[in-house]
Amino acid sequence: MNSQVSQPLPDAGAANAYDPSAEPAGLGVRTVGSDSLTGELHDVLRLTSDLGRPAIVEMLVRERATLFSRAQLPGLSDVVRVQRASSDGRVDVWSRRAEGFRLSAVLEWTEARGVASSLDAALTIGHRLLAALESLQSVDSASGASGHGAIAVDQVVVDEAGKLTLTDHAFGTALASLQWPRERLWRRFRIAMPPAAGLARFDHRVDVTQAAVVMCAILTGRLFKADEYPRQLEALVAEAVRRTCGGASREERQRLTVWLRAATELEARNAFPSAAAARYALCHAAGARLENTDAVRRWLRDARGIPEPEPAANEVAASSAAPVAMGETPRASDPAAPLVSRLRHWISAK
Repeated sequence: MNSQVSQPLPDAGAANAYDPSAEPAGLGVRTVGSDSLTGELHDVLRLTSDLGRPAIVEMLVRERATLFSRAQLPGLSDVVRVQRASSDGRVDVWSRRAEGFRLSAVLEWTEARGVASSLDAALTIGHRLLAALESLQSVDSASGASGHGAIAVDQVVVDEAGKLTLTDHAFGTALASLQWPRERLWRRFRIAMPPAAGLARFDHRVDVTQAAVVMCAILTGRLFKADEYPRQLEALVAEAVRRTCGGASREERQRLTVWLRAATELEARNAFPSAAAARYALCHAAGARLENTDAVRRWLRDARGIPEPEPAANEVAASSAAPVAMGETPRASDPAAPLVSRLRHWISAK
């Protein structure tokens, strides 16, 4: 981790697309800091005191940040430094700049402007988020750990080229150490934990649930309120399907519903044990819709109120949606096999 880092720049917050200092449900307050040697800008997250004692939080976050930084995982914003702020002793986490727009900001814009939800954009973003999580979980498993669980709409950044960056991925153990009930984790941090009895557990299934809740928010086109999760999860999934599948076939609506219910653990028996299993099943559920970068670009432009440029007279429109391989028939031992078999049945019935 880089030790040559100056103090955060107090006036640089406007460089970020979203300033969570006005959002009480985040992990902390974001600013921008500058490397004292290179002048390179970094995202700085000053953690909320609600995460616990600064000394313990600093240790837990640094441990996880070091693990993931060494792996140089694609789709993750590397942490460059974890330090205590001289002003108030709170923990500052410095990360590589994540270029693009935080989904928390985009959903504020879409709700305010009444922008229509985009099924292809949500599926493409969700697929790329699961791919980033799959890489993270592979490193996590190799280290002997099995928990992460710090994904929300404020932790996902997307640009108009479709590039996705997952930030703030080193806080799972700090959140787990709080031993809060799932309702409190959601109300304070908007961290979605699967609906179940007992204390919220932090494992790889949690990552999938949180990614699915992020997808539901994109599909509904709005930020979820404090009182909507987990008690109204059934209604949120139904709203997500209704808002984006109005013109879709019955089979398409069923495929999306089945996948979302499994991924959010509304149907715990079909829950995905890992991001890899969830991504595999999503490929069978959505096919070519998973790589529609143009849909992501249009959705972001609509959210920002930027009109599409007029095409040239001789320009030939071409779809950027690349087909996604449906994969081999799942083995009986594959945890996703029963669900994928149901999804394949609906696909072949079209």
